[in-house]
Amino acid sequence: MCRARCGILFLALISGCRAPMADDQSATVREIIENYNAHLARWYAAGHMDSVASLFAVDARQMGPNTDPLEGRSEILEFWEQVAGLGSWTFELKTQEVTAYGPLAVERGTYTLHFAPGAEALPGMAASADTGNYIVQWRREDGRWLIVNDIATSQRSIDSVCELQ
Repeated sequence: MCRARCGILFLALISGCRAPMADDQSATVREIIENYNAHLARWYAAGHMDSVASLFAVDARQMGPNTDPLEGRSEILEFWEQVAGLGSWTFELKTQEVTAYGPLAVERGTYTLHFAPGAEALPGMAASADTGNYIVQWRREDGRWLIVNDIATSQRSIDSVCELQ
């Protein structure tokens, strides 16, 4: 009798240890992220860097090509406020794939960037363009998706990057 009870208890315990069912919310989260990306593109173009920064988690990191990482929402905001004064930034973000599970999502995409120097640009600063790829890790906090890690890689050849320096 004890053996039967132990067997039932064992089966009950291991049935609670099985892998959870897939939480495939990727399509829904992709729609949300694409909407956020449309806002980001408008905010970068308009110089609304406080709005841009509002989509980053407090502990976020932004790692652009050929630059040191920006650590935290406040550093991300400070950087973009400084460079916004140099001219206009136009981004086009194209989401290729989103994988979401629970409170985390990963977005893979491509970007196109155009910079036009403004009145406050440094002497000799020229207009430029870039294309590349990115990976963004998103985290749902208080019902809202926020960027945790933003990593971009340029498709520019190393020769063209060296010419700019």
